Amino acid sequence: MTNLTAIELSATPLPVSGRKRFVIVVDMQGDFVHAAGALPVPDAEAIVAPMQDWLAALDPTTTAGVLLTFDTHVPDVYAASPESAQFPIHCVHGTPGWESVLDAGAIAPSIPVYTLDKGVFDMWAESGLSLKPLDKEGAAIDREVFFASLAAEGLRDVTVVGVAADFCVKWAIEGLLARGFRVELPAALTRGIGMEAAAVVAQLRGEERAVPAG
Repeated sequence: MTNLTAIELSATPLPVSGRKRFVIVVDMQGDFVHAAGALPVPDAEAIVAPMQDWLAALDPTTTAGVLLTFDTHVPDVYAASPESAQFPIHCVHGTPGWESVLDAGAIAPSIPVYTLDKGVFDMWAESGLSLKPLDKEGAAIDREVFFASLAAEGLRDVTVVGVAADFCVKWAIEGLLARGFRVELPAALTRGIGMEAAAVVAQLRGEERAVPAG
């Protein structure tokens, strides 16, 4: 049973002491972040610099790894998808709008960094997806096997940042909670379209009706 109380809203990422955490950076791609992107999230550009600084300052002794998710589309496939009825084409693989706005190379070299390409907003919805080491060394790891391995090693804490709080970020958190992880959502490092971080956490907890942003 999903423990919906295992999610914590913080203003900025909390310090970790005595245990390791895993970090998931959700869809910090040009089409979502830049105001001129194909599907911009309001005020997303404001979180780029502080997120970059935070990633660069991650402590290898308390960070088990970092995962960068990439919304990834091919025009012909996207045109026939249910998502196309609601959102314009975006994050086409190989275009500037698909690229991350972050410099993953600034993360400490001893912290493993992975990428996950996904064809829908929800990183858990598609079967058969794998995490790939950013440095291209080592084999890809099945998504479910990877997170089951983290849990088996006793790692339960995951910090989630990125966009959009009420879509991709929320679904990433739901999947983590369903798999038994504790999740921290720092409000300063996420932005939403219709709801911001506090409303998303309240909705996930079932504490109150979500309040639209703005």
